[in-house]
This record gives sequence, structure tokens and C-alpha cells, in this order.
Amino acid sequence: MIFDDIHVTSTGPKLFFSTIISTVVLAVGWLMFADVGTLSEWLGAYEIRGDFMRRVVVLSSLAIYFVRLLVTQFVFLKRKMTWVETIIISILMVAAVYAYMRVGGSNDQPLGWVEAVGIILYLFGSFLNTRSEHTRHVWKKISANKGQLYTEGLFRYSMHINYFGDLVLFTGLAMICGSISLLVIPLLMTVNFVFFIIPQLDKYLAEKYGDQFVEYAKRTRKLIPKIY
Repeated sequence: MIFDDIHVTSTGPKLFFSTIISTVVLAVGWLMFADVGTLSEWLGAYEIRGDFMRRVVVLSSLAIYFVRLLVTQFVFLKRKMTWVETIIISILMVAAVYAYMRVGGSNDQPLGWVEAVGIILYLFGSFLNTRSEHTRHVWKKISANKGQLYTEGLFRYSMHINYFGDLVLFTGLAMICGSISLLVIPLLMTVNFVFFIIPQLDKYLAEKYGDQFVEYAKRTRKLIPKIY
């Protein structure tokens, strides 16, 4: 992960990442609902045939996430993306998306209260991530704010509230899928944020904004509001 002031489009890496993720979502979504067994006995072995409504919710959730990811990539994200970073993120995201769709789509238990809570968490996490990114994007477009650190909106409650939103929504997705084992994904994401991403980003922000960042860091939690 690179944090610097190089603002370039990185169109190639972004298109590569978007193409890879969209291909996985479409391919696994097809295995969820198409009668692939009639096309090939080999493909039939990969059909995903869990509870119908669960499959609908899982696929819809990941499709919405993919659309949000596109907006983040091409609208909100201004920094340079290297090919190495893009390939690593692509591999990790493909694994995560496939795991959620395969495990959740194969679950034949009907939706219950756990899944209802999962949907609420998914929507809340999506709101935290998208709303925080959008308000910061709009604020930074105002010329009077050039060179200033954005600490308003949802970022008043956490320095990296957008990352916290990702953790909440992926936890919700695990609950929608009805799988305790899938909670390892938001757990690994938390480790990555706490020990790798956030320290790098904080170092960059401290160098760029100086005392503004120091004061902001003193009064604001890093990731989880009121906790950490």
C-alpha cells in the first residue's frame, strides 16, 4: 500500500481489479442460479444450491458491494495504485468474494434472526464507508480546504471510519452466510488495518499535515469509535 501525493488515474490497475472482481461475481452468481448441470456434467458439480432466498441476499449484497467498490476506485480514490498492490488486493478480494458466495450460497438453512442482524450490519457498514468517503470527497473539492486535513462528518468519531465500515459490513456478510468460519475474513482485515495499513497511513498523514494531524490523533480513536 502506497500513501503519497501522487494523484494519477491508475486506469490500468483499476480496470484490471474491477474486471477480475466483476468476473468472479458474475461467474459464481451464474453457478448460484443457472441450471449449469444441463450444459455439462463437470459444471454441474460446481452448482451452488443452498436456500434460494439466502442465495438472493448473498449475491445482492456482493453485487452492491462491487458497485460501491467501483465508485471508490474511480471517484473517491485519487492516489496512485501500483500493479503490485493491485495484484495482491485482487487475489485477496477474489478469495474473500468467492468464499462468501460459495459458503453462503451452499447453506440450505432458511434465513432467520441472525441473518436479519447481518443485513442490518451490512447496510450500516456500507453506509459508514460510502458516506464518509463521499463527504470527504465533496469537502476536498472546495478550494478553501486545499491542504487541510478533513476531520468532520463521520471522521469525527474515528480517524479511519471508512475502514471500520468495511469490518462491520464483512461481519454482517458472514452472518448473512450463516457461517462462523467466515468471520475469519473481517478478523484478518482488522489485523491488516491495525498493524499494516493504518500505521503507514498515519505516518503519511503526520508528514503531510503536521500539527493538524497530531491534534486530530489526540482527540480521535483510530478505528473503532469509543474503543480503539
